[in-house]
Parts: sequence; C-alpha cells; structure tokens
Amino acid sequence: MLILSWLLQKPFADIRPHSAYPGEAEILFMLGSIFRLKSIECSSDSHVWIIGMTLCSDNKHELKHVLMDMKQKLGSGETGLRTLGRLLSTMSKFDLAEKYFIRLTEQLSLYDSLLDDLYEDLGKVAAQAGNFDKGMEWRKKAIVVKKQRLLAGKQPFYSVY
Repeated sequence: MLILSWLLQKPFADIRPHSAYPGEAEILFMLGSIFRLKSIECSSDSHVWIIGMTLCSDNKHELKHVLMDMKQKLGSGETGLRTLGRLLSTMSKFDLAEKYFIRLTEQLSLYDSLLDDLYEDLGKVAAQAGNFDKGMEWRKKAIVVKKQRLLAGKQPFYSVY
C-alpha cells in the first residue's frame, strides 16, 4: 500500500503496538478514506487475496464528482444513523437501512421534528424494497406524528402539509 502522507487530509495511525496479532503491521484509516486499487491477485500457495492500493487525496481523484453528488443527496452535515440509513438505502440494503432508521426513531421524543422525517425515510425504503403497503403505513405514521406535534403546540402549523 502506498501512502503519501503529505497529500492527505484524513488521518491514519500505525496501530502495531495495539494489535492482537504481534508482528503484523496494522494501519487504521479514518472512515471515508479513498483508495485506488492498483492490483488484485490471489496467492497460489495460501489462497489469500492480495490487493495493492494507493491512498488518495480527498481532492485529487476521479471520484470527486461522484462523492460530491452523494454528499449532496445524503446530507453534508453531521454524519449519524440517518445518513447511514440513507447510504444503505442507495446501496439497496433496505433491511439494514430500515434497522438504522428504526433505531434512531427509538432514541427520539414524540415531539422531535426529525421523527416524521424518519418515518418518511422508512416509507421510502419500504417502497424501494417493493413493500408498498408498509411504505404507506410509515407515511401515515409521519402524518399522525406531525398532527400530534401541531396539536401540542410543538410545531408551527405552516410546516405541516
């Protein structure tokens, strides 16, 4: 693996001293690091795949436009369970996306404005997975939550549609 440390904005660390496998070189990379694959080979004697990679700079690679588009679609703010759920949904991992959206709904108050957005996300995921009835159930739940928040005076009426 080739790492040009002066090009990078994403940190990485040599974690050999903390490795569970003495004698192995281990490097930990920050989530979001981008690698360019140089070669992929299967070792004939040990049947282990050997991958040659180069760590890329955030600004100097061919996927920059793709990543910018993904950030725009997924949201470029704080990365959390909702962002992870949206990413999984774009990868057609609908069961996992649903799992993370539901986990986040369980952490929110009934009056949190993010709750109805999450129910909308769950509706989209269900519809993408082909379960249109479940998608409608989630969307109806989003409307109910918005109405409850409106009636409790926790949301201005103009934001409800």
